[in-house]
Amino acid sequence: MREYYNKEVKTLYIIFFFKILILSFLPLTGDEAYFIKWGQNLSLGYYDHPPMVGWLIYLMSFVNESYIFFRLFAVVTTFVAAYVIYKIALLYKVRNTKAFLVALIFLASPVDLLLALMTNDIALLFFSSLGTLFLLYSLEKKEWFRYALLAGIFLGSAFLSKYFAVFLMLSLLVFSLYMYKSKAVKNVLVVTVIILLFIAENLYFNYNSCWNNIIFNFFARTQENSYNIGTVIGYFGLILYVLTPWGLYFLFKTKFEKTKLLKLLSIILTFGFFVFFIVSLKNQIGLHWFLIFVPYIFLLFTFLDDKYMTKLFKYNAVFTFVHVAVFITVLLFPTSMLKNHNKYSDILLYTQPEEICKELDKLSDKQIFTFSYSTASVLSYHCKKDVTVLFSGSKYGRMDDKLLDVRSLSNKDITLFKKKPIDENQLKQVCKSYTIEKKEIKKANFYMATCREFNYEEYKSNYLDFQNERFYNIPEWLPIGECYFKDRYFKNDESM
Repeated sequence: MREYYNKEVKTLYIIFFFKILILSFLPLTGDEAYFIKWGQNLSLGYYDHPPMVGWLIYLMSFVNESYIFFRLFAVVTTFVAAYVIYKIALLYKVRNTKAFLVALIFLASPVDLLLALMTNDIALLFFSSLGTLFLLYSLEKKEWFRYALLAGIFLGSAFLSKYFAVFLMLSLLVFSLYMYKSKAVKNVLVVTVIILLFIAENLYFNYNSCWNNIIFNFFARTQENSYNIGTVIGYFGLILYVLTPWGLYFLFKTKFEKTKLLKLLSIILTFGFFVFFIVSLKNQIGLHWFLIFVPYIFLLFTFLDDKYMTKLFKYNAVFTFVHVAVFITVLLFPTSMLKNHNKYSDILLYTQPEEICKELDKLSDKQIFTFSYSTASVLSYHCKKDVTVLFSGSKYGRMDDKLLDVRSLSNKDITLFKKKPIDENQLKQVCKSYTIEKKEIKKANFYMATCREFNYEEYKSNYLDFQNERFYNIPEWLPIGECYFKDRYFKNDESM
């Protein structure tokens, strides 16, 4: 079969080579560095999302702590997704060579190329695709119990990767009961019991951690959003990008046979696309949101005529090579050429962090504070220093709220670092005195401040009170076990 698609496989080797090249030269992103910080602070959960990506990084760090090594999980995930596409197609009687070509079409697509960063969406794709495959195996094969156990474990792990997994689980539940009826009941029960154990773990974490995931995902993350036609148009644009215009055209020309596979894909994709459409009315939908549904989008191409499938592979490969050319050009572009760009300091932070670390190393063992989680995370990783967030009013990346007890800074001198000019009004509020120094590094301007005799009470009044109201405003109907934020800063206030 591989010999049958010899040209296609050779094309994939070339794409794979460039993918590894891009993966190796692409700078560490703020989100990646933030997840690495998760792995360095092992926990039952984290502020933004369930913990799976942090757990994976923690386990991988026993082998190697390089962010490039962590990205290899994303590479493995692309092959797992292709394998799942191939095996689901075979399970529902798609011809072997056709099923294999659909998997190759996925591997030749830009979506596969873009799966280079280690994120919670990668973990979600890995576990959800295998969980789906094992559930379908449990419904179609005699060894149903073993596959049901595996389905429960992998779908539960998908839930601990990201809450989006619930949308896929619900669609699989509908499909199982609709297509297999009473035969599916025992399978569904086994899978559900196991998934509930994973849900219980997440509830336990939230109960004892201020309901972090719930507050962030369902309240803080959405309360400022409003209806926006631009986000809806962007959503449909992403669908077109994933399918590609030629892929959508080929699907339009196809006569779909009413098979189990078509019903599976119809239920999963209708459910997923409808939910994302509702979300897009008020939120920007990112490409990474689609990852959980990528295997089922590409399985639609199993219904194409062979002549269209061959063309689809070629067109996708060409489209991917266009992406490769753009990526390589950007990565090879000298950063010095961008010195007049208003984001030059950001560019330097990510592309040449070692230059900034040299400056920070002059501070000896002093703890350094920044104003954003991405800056703090990137500097923590590259500089091997404890860089923590203060003064942040962002709804994102609030892990340092748990790691740092601000009371411990009372009356101490602290050092602040920022890519932009530091607002002196912020320092006047909480510092007895301060000095600000501009540092030019590789012709980019950065700013450092020394805040003397940090005033905790003023900081609490100006920042912690706002954060408490905005990010830790737990609804009364939720029972509270422990809440590190309220217990530290507001327990005495609430008892008065």
